[in-house]
Amino acid sequence: MKVSDCTLIKPLFCGLGDKVVGVARKLRDAKQRRVVVVDGKGFPVGIVSTTDINNRVVAEGMDAAALKACDIMTSPLFLVCDMNDEVNDVFRRMVEHESFFCPVVKSKRLHAVLTYGELLRAVQQVMRDAKGKA
Repeated sequence: MKVSDCTLIKPLFCGLGDKVVGVARKLRDAKQRRVVVVDGKGFPVGIVSTTDINNRVVAEGMDAAALKACDIMTSPLFLVCDMNDEVNDVFRRMVEHESFFCPVVKSKRLHAVLTYGELLRAVQQVMRDAKGKA
């Protein structure tokens, strides 16, 4: 089973130069916990989470209005998958990196995100299909 066979979520994203205040508002308005940071070509290069904003901005007494996404993002990304990647491989990598979220690229541009919950459903389906063939 390929990543493209999974239910993918429309990505919440921002640019490297987006102000942290705007990123925080985007997260709030979308009721999300993380936003994918993309470079000028649309490739995912980092993630800004509500925890990043809390720990790297608020807790440090930084001026959010003066900071950009690139200043506080978690980077490099150890986990980016392609639409054509095998679900089992992505699952193994997510477990290895203790990640609950994976940016998905198509033609080297951010296309979607794959959540751990959806990935578990897909792996379960692969296992059911394998049992049915045995």
